[in-house]
Amino acid sequence: MENLDLQLLEAVNRLQQYALKSPVDRKGFWTEWQATFTKVKFYQIAIKALLASGKLGPEEKNELAFRLSMLKDVEGYLKELKEVALQVRGFSVFAPEESGEDDDDADDLFF
Repeated sequence: MENLDLQLLEAVNRLQQYALKSPVDRKGFWTEWQATFTKVKFYQIAIKALLASGKLGPEEKNELAFRLSMLKDVEGYLKELKEVALQVRGFSVFAPEESGEDDDDADDLFF
């Protein structure tokens, strides 16, 4: 169990490079968010290019596929923070597919 705890701590430490330090209500947040989001996207693009190159062995492909999956999770985290920051600033992003509310009121506007 101690070995598992150590492995988990190492994994969290590796992910710290993607953690944003600036509060969502500060101007510096957006600069940090953009830099981190760009870094994640570039890593994803690089991994996809390596996977498409055909020059990797099966073990390397599996490792890169795992990293790509992890980066997609990090991207989701960054997008969630972006939504929170926008809401704090008074903006809301309308996403009808995520809305669990009844759309009858919206339908009444069009008829």
